[in-house]
Amino acid sequence: MKILDKQNDLIQIEMDKREFNLIRDLESAVLLSCSTNEIPTLTGWTKEELIKFGNMLSELANNYNIEL
Repeated sequence: MKILDKQNDLIQIEMDKREFNLIRDLESAVLLSCSTNEIPTLTGWTKEELIKFGNMLSELANNYNIEL
């Protein structure tokens, strides 16, 4: 993984498929193993935000043919 640019809270990165899939797997693991109350403590996100993020990752994977 390489940081291409950083401005305030926005970080532009380059990553390989393995790194991308690790993020997808970790997101899924948090949803499966943590309660709704534990998710914000671990991630700072609500369960609904994490689900939305996971859906976005899945959509990116589908759009760019990134297989698990």
